[in-house]
Amino acid sequence: MSVVIGEMLIKSSSLQSLYRQMLLIRRAEERLQKLFADGDVPGFLHLSIGQEAVSVGVCANLSREDLALSGHRAHAHYLAKGGCLKSMIAEIYGKATGCSKGLGGSMHLIDKSVGFMGSTALVANTIPVAVGLGLSLKLKNSNFISCVFFGDAAIEEGVFYESINFAVLHKL
Repeated sequence: MSVVIGEMLIKSSSLQSLYRQMLLIRRAEERLQKLFADGDVPGFLHLSIGQEAVSVGVCANLSREDLALSGHRAHAHYLAKGGCLKSMIAEIYGKATGCSKGLGGSMHLIDKSVGFMGSTALVANTIPVAVGLGLSLKLKNSNFISCVFFGDAAIEEGVFYESINFAVLHKL
């Protein structure tokens, strides 16, 4: 069985894979939510429950070499881009084996090996970074892309519009 989405034909095995990835992200988030509610998770925890489909759908179309960034609700984006669940959990618990060596916590995930270039707690903060990465890719004559995930509050920040202006001006 296959499904046509837009102009793209997706085989059912691919759909099952996407669904499994979304389910893994949801279950991990639900478990983290419970652990946090029970007081077992240190610091803050910003979940991305409900954002699984966008994360998995976008990242399924990115290569390992394409670059992605996110805001403070980055768990789904990090995992969908290929980040390691075990490393993410270790990071949330402040362990040295975490993806950011235990220094970043829930809101500061990074894994350059899969092209996840980071997340940050500041609203819209990764938008200009993504544009800068896009410029660096263009200057290297690379065919890879830079992708940034952000919420609707980010478009109220001036940096959003400045970044778009810069990206258009430089044809990024």
